[in-house]
Amino acid sequence: MSFYLELPKLDKDFSFRSFVDLGTGLCYPHWHKEIEIIYVTKGILDLGINDVPIRMHKGQIQFIIGGDVHYFLASPDSERIVIQFNLSLFHEIAMHINNKRSSGEAFMGMEHSSWKWPQTVADRMRLLIEVIHEENILCREGYMYMIKAKMYEMLALIYRDIPQNSLQQNTEFSINGNIRSHEMLEKLERVFSYVENHYRESITLKEISEYMGFDSFYFSKMFKKNTGKNFISFLNEYRLNKAKWLLLTEDEPMMAVAEASGFGSVKTFHHLFKEATGISPLKYRKTLAGKI
Repeated sequence: MSFYLELPKLDKDFSFRSFVDLGTGLCYPHWHKEIEIIYVTKGILDLGINDVPIRMHKGQIQFIIGGDVHYFLASPDSERIVIQFNLSLFHEIAMHINNKRSSGEAFMGMEHSSWKWPQTVADRMRLLIEVIHEENILCREGYMYMIKAKMYEMLALIYRDIPQNSLQQNTEFSINGNIRSHEMLEKLERVFSYVENHYRESITLKEISEYMGFDSFYFSKMFKKNTGKNFISFLNEYRLNKAKWLLLTEDEPMMAVAEASGFGSVKTFHHLFKEATGISPLKYRKTLAGKI
């Protein structure tokens, strides 16, 4: 399989990290053995886990278990707190001796999406994530102890109050099912790679479908099912993200920005940009420069 193995840079003596991601980039299908927590603090986030597309909104939380292949679509004007940690963080207490389930089984068997939890439980988890991330950013004296204490509190919340996912607990995915899932993610990776390498050029639905070896109808259906959006919308969002970066970092005229971002005309660029952001590209640049 071509999905890459991500190796998060975690301290071997403190296997934890947290950071903020602004959602401006496209993240290819990948996996890692660490558990990852996604907490959306602004906007909307589009991602996929195995072969399931997910759209997250502000305030929602998603757990991604080690080994799950996942990807992130560029999600303009969004922001998320990301926490990654290894289960070795909990090894000082032999959880499996005192509980029917080990810590690994608890994370595996929980319902991974916060919108399926009771509201009070989701509120408590959000507060824990915010405190953990703040401690990690400020690095005040004793912050590692506080992070570890809050991570244990999170684990207790999972044991006691977060619903169990019966499918996660009781279903062993078949080999054929896993193979189909991985094959689909490989197809998405090829699409992402093609867009990344050719977004400056004209890309039609017919061309990308032929590149993937499908007819346009099947490709459209497959892409929408696995990303939650149609291909042309995805392509335009990707180009708009490139344009925003150019507006932020370069002082090129709008015609040059439109061309470098892959738009066929300034008129099309202006229309799509204003439709997506509510303001013109020029006003966007001036706002970022503090001239408005």
